[in-house]
Amino acid sequence: MAHEQRVLACIEQLKSRDPEARINAATELRELGPAAAPAVPALVQVLQARDEALREWVVYALTAIGPAAAPAVPDLIQILRNDRLSIREWAAAALGKIGPAASEAVPALLESLRSPDTVIRSNAATALAEIGPAARMAIPALVQALSDSDAVVCSNAIHALGEMGKASAAAVPALMRFLNDPDSNVRVLAISALGKIGDAAGPAVPVLGAALKNDNENVRVRVYAAAALGKIGSRVPGVVQALIGGLKAPDQAVRTPAIRNLARLGPEATAAIPALTGALQEGDKDQRILAAMALLKIDTRSPWAAVQTLIEGLKDRDEGVRILASGALAEIGPEAWAATGALVEALSETDELVRTNAIVALGQIGPAARDAVAAIQPFTHDTRPEIREAAVKALERIQGGPVIDVAALAERVATLEARLAALEAQLAAK
Repeated sequence: MAHEQRVLACIEQLKSRDPEARINAATELRELGPAAAPAVPALVQVLQARDEALREWVVYALTAIGPAAAPAVPDLIQILRNDRLSIREWAAAALGKIGPAASEAVPALLESLRSPDTVIRSNAATALAEIGPAARMAIPALVQALSDSDAVVCSNAIHALGEMGKASAAAVPALMRFLNDPDSNVRVLAISALGKIGDAAGPAVPVLGAALKNDNENVRVRVYAAAALGKIGSRVPGVVQALIGGLKAPDQAVRTPAIRNLARLGPEATAAIPALTGALQEGDKDQRILAAMALLKIDTRSPWAAVQTLIEGLKDRDEGVRILASGALAEIGPEAWAATGALVEALSETDELVRTNAIVALGQIGPAARDAVAAIQPFTHDTRPEIREAAVKALERIQGGPVIDVAALAERVATLEARLAALEAQLAAK
């Protein structure tokens, strides 16, 4: 049975006088998840029923439906404030799954954050995180929740503060306390939250930089530290130097995010050029390609060394390296002219993504890639529309004007001639 028919059948079943039939309908709607959105008005009506078990299953269903369950927010707020414990726990969860549209529930969720029940406190903190910046009035209460005796509540509060973004600037000192927590999962949560707060988390940069360079630290913590530094941004002193420190890590899993986040900073990370240039000659092939991409984003004036590395990447045995290299060359533009020959060779690749990237890269090079025109032309008749489109655009860029599709033009001329012949025949008949 199609989803629509199942939903309609469940809506009718919710009207039954048989309590078990109604619970079965709510259960099925829960299984359907977001596809059960048309049943929300019927589910909201059932929330007025006296049957506690039925109402609980309805809340489960609304939780699974997610944002489309927004019309249920007023009723869920009432449940959160007045109902029995188990259904209140689920009401908090449902409000979170509804997300920003549940912002009117923030005062009730703040009350729940002070509940003696740890599950309700935990679910309330999670709901505030899912509502996001619209729940910023909860920030002081979430900072207090960082001292909660329950570890889950505390972790959820850390996550929620991160989801508030820049509005959580005042929470930075409190979050920094968790950077030395014995639990690496808690350290990761705190680092992630600080990254989402952005440049206001500047005071945490020295600690994040130390974590990134610490070879004894958990690799996951170091990866998140690199990402957080990239989000905090180069306007904060010490960020670029901290990421450069990550390039020296013995573990590739740490070096890679350090390179990616230096690339993210672009021209503001010019201090990293010597270290990235060195990385072109060191490490594995993936790292060298990523270093080349980073250099191109940081210093667009002198791409020669990076382009040479990418040309080598195009000829690598590893398909993943070839995809990375062709994709990077597609972003460079005219400065990648030296790669024209290698890109033409890449048009014979078995991998479709490499071929497409090579076509795009040749187009971005422009008139300097004129020698590639003959090699690109056959792709204008490719069976895949995305390749045809890439080829046509590339030829337009290289030749400096629209590409004339000769075959299509001949077909249009033949059609026009046939019409003229038919018109002449009609005139002759008169």
